Amino acid sequence: MSRDQSPAETAESLSVSRDVELQSDITRYHGLDALRALAMAMGIVLHAALPYFFTDGFWPADDHSKPIKAIFEFIHIWRMPVFFILSGFLSALVINRRSTIYWADHRFKRVALPLFIFWIPIALVLPQIFGYGFKGQFPGADGIKAEIFFNPNHLWFLIHLLLFVGIVGIIRLISSTTATIFRPDIFKASWAMFKRFFVGVIYLPVPLAIIIILFFVLIPTGGELIANLAGTSIYFFLGYGLFSNMSLFNRMKSYWVYYVIFALLAFAAYLWLISELGAYDPKNEEDAPLWGVVLLLKAACAILFSYGFIGLSEAKFGSDSHTWRWLSDSAYWIYLVHLPIVTMITFAMFSFSIPVEIKFILSIVMTSVIGVVTYKYLVRRTVVGLLLNGKRS
Repeated sequence: MSRDQSPAETAESLSVSRDVELQSDITRYHGLDALRALAMAMGIVLHAALPYFFTDGFWPADDHSKPIKAIFEFIHIWRMPVFFILSGFLSALVINRRSTIYWADHRFKRVALPLFIFWIPIALVLPQIFGYGFKGQFPGADGIKAEIFFNPNHLWFLIHLLLFVGIVGIIRLISSTTATIFRPDIFKASWAMFKRFFVGVIYLPVPLAIIIILFFVLIPTGGELIANLAGTSIYFFLGYGLFSNMSLFNRMKSYWVYYVIFALLAFAAYLWLISELGAYDPKNEEDAPLWGVVLLLKAACAILFSYGFIGLSEAKFGSDSHTWRWLSDSAYWIYLVHLPIVTMITFAMFSFSIPVEIKFILSIVMTSVIGVVTYKYLVRRTVVGLLLNGKRS
């Protein structure tokens, strides 16, 4: 893995920024850049899929498709867990190579500023598009209500990333203060023993402990992460600690295929169970144990797919690639702007008398093309590109 690295995160924290010049012997994780680009693309696929299965009125709906529903569930179950694990891993890398202050400053530039800039335009546009999706016409001024400005929409993950800056800062402050106050060797020995025990349990190649912990943490939100800071924090700090546990990281690279196989088996069981249970009803106590199994399978899939895909990306895509680098650079811009585009395209095709699977594919292709073209000609070499990606080497 001895490749040139500029170890600072982009705003999605899944790759290494170009604006930090360090010594040439620093590792660059090209495979994680590739995984980041894939995660970006999957965001388009997820939002293109939502009109084509039951969402209980949450999203404007077209005809339903079981294959599209299965694709959605597959991507949704691992995408954000992978994202936050890699975010933690690369945060630890930046802090290790630079400092906590440098990392926090970088987060402000690459996360807080884009969040502030893009939040308002997206908040104004999306109610118009969703009004069109639900009723076939744009609501105009009626769609502008105060509450829309308090909804981060698909940018929610940026808020979590900013909160992690505060959490990491507090933890490091407590750690340094404690080390200063409690100097006796017995305290240091006890703390070292606790850390060895914790690492030995959490970072085992067979990740049973972390799956069980996640199961309990995910219960309050039914496995969803948007409103579950505890859940995203577990993934983030799992990745943060992974940077210091390269033995597990290397095992992921060596045995990724086994992680993926077991993840696919768990996902098959998960998919069968949710199809049998239908919509979740908290009043139905008879199904409660089965929904518990669903959550356990969801936690298992999240971890196993994450370990497998992280290992796969570094094992098979670990060499430098101009194409993957370019796509990785474009990923942040495309993710920021894709939701209004893909929703407008999918809603506009509701009246088309063609199979929904064709609509699904068309919306993905058109959104991707618009994102890539606008990045290349309107963003990459402009101040917006500098804001999102920093200086390119």
